[in-house]
Amino acid sequence: MNGRIDWRSRYTVALAGIVVLGAALRLYGLGVESIWVDEAITLRFVANHGPLELLWVIPSEQPHLPPYYVFLDLWVAAFGTGATAVRFPSAVFGILSLPLLYLLGRELFDRKTGLVATLVFAIAPFQLYYAQETRMYSLWTLLTLLSFLAFLWLRRRPSRRLAAGYAVATLATAAVHPFGLFVVVTQGVVLVVDRLLAGDGLVGSGLTTLERTHAACWALLAPVLLIGLLKLDSAVAGFNFISPPGPERVAGTVIEYFTTAGGTAELAVGLLVAVGVALALRSWPLGRERRLLVVWALVPVLGLVAVSYLVTPLFWDRYTITAAPAWVLLAAYGFTSLDRDRLGLGLERRHVGYALAGLLVLAILPATVGYHTTDGKEQWDEAVPDLEAEAEQDDLVLVIDRAGLSAFEYYRTRSDVTVRPIHAGWRSNGSYVTPNATLRNVTADHDRVWLVLTHLWFLPGERQRMLDVVGDRREVVRHRGYNSIEVYLLANRTQRQS
Repeated sequence: MNGRIDWRSRYTVALAGIVVLGAALRLYGLGVESIWVDEAITLRFVANHGPLELLWVIPSEQPHLPPYYVFLDLWVAAFGTGATAVRFPSAVFGILSLPLLYLLGRELFDRKTGLVATLVFAIAPFQLYYAQETRMYSLWTLLTLLSFLAFLWLRRRPSRRLAAGYAVATLATAAVHPFGLFVVVTQGVVLVVDRLLAGDGLVGSGLTTLERTHAACWALLAPVLLIGLLKLDSAVAGFNFISPPGPERVAGTVIEYFTTAGGTAELAVGLLVAVGVALALRSWPLGRERRLLVVWALVPVLGLVAVSYLVTPLFWDRYTITAAPAWVLLAAYGFTSLDRDRLGLGLERRHVGYALAGLLVLAILPATVGYHTTDGKEQWDEAVPDLEAEAEQDDLVLVIDRAGLSAFEYYRTRSDVTVRPIHAGWRSNGSYVTPNATLRNVTADHDRVWLVLTHLWFLPGERQRMLDVVGDRREVVRHRGYNSIEVYLLANRTQRQS
């Protein structure tokens, strides 16, 4: 196999159709939904700091690394901060991932596997979501695919050019997100297992070009790893809302790579994915292509499980996004690997495989439609203008936490109302909580106080606490709910509106 695509091939025509479909799904409604908290935080850093400042501000204030933020800073300088503009790069990264996944499937197995995997990837709501978000996850996925494709090419056709490309792509996965390290770990495990199974031993015959290049990547990553260990406590301090993962949550995350639907649709997708993966692993021993996929599918997921129990709970679906292509490729290979032996009644096994793949696509489609017809992000674009239309001069607006404040400020247009962050808490020791006394002092000189509450899904009791404290001399005169946001207006009882 080589990296070229034969444009006269019917497989290429099919691939082009899938890429067009995937592009349409990623570009459709790109700026329709509101910028939400995580996007607003990203844009706040870009707005407040220049490219050079971001190189040290991001590592010191965020559990991320700066390359994506620097890129975004340059992008918004040219194209602005509108929702469509800031999400467009993620959509492009998501579109470019599709032909790369096809090439990976073709390189590992055959063109049919590449096509089935690419079609599933093109319509999966999990991928659509991150291809329409102003965050680094779509870029991270693209770089992961580039890294593994270069890994395969370098293993089969060693050259300096491929070695350089592999090193750049692999280091970039870790530079864009700290958990990109699991990509490097995955490939290291694959190389070690391959050597052991080949009988070479860890210190046996000379290292291949791929092994030397991979070792060089580890050497270049060493300073970053050291800095990460030194700031580990501060990096994980803000993740107390994540609970340790159990088996059900881990399995649910894998299913989420394919569908975000619940109920019968989720059960059907989970069953079909299980069948596909079982078919992919049905013959033993595993060849090195399937070994690579199994290690790739497991390391980012189980690695985060280990971190969650050994360090602090950090298991979140998006942090495992680099494992998603491996699961999709495994399921696709399981379906397409059925050979031509007759099953009776004129059926061939390959027809059964295609039918299973078709059923998986059909089971995913309702969630794909639901993604584009249902609001999934916090509706700051509605909540803030509605509040400003009804607010009076010198009203006080309290927004839960600084994360929410970033989203509020993104849509804010009025300067004649006072806006302040308040903190709800999730720790038993009470940290990150705005005390009752502070709330009373802040609101004492205001007859009208707005409460803008979000993130309360993991803060039981905090909504009522704030309403009780702010409502000590006031009562709720307006309440409106938005997607993941609640807005209350509390007015002095003697001056409240009728």
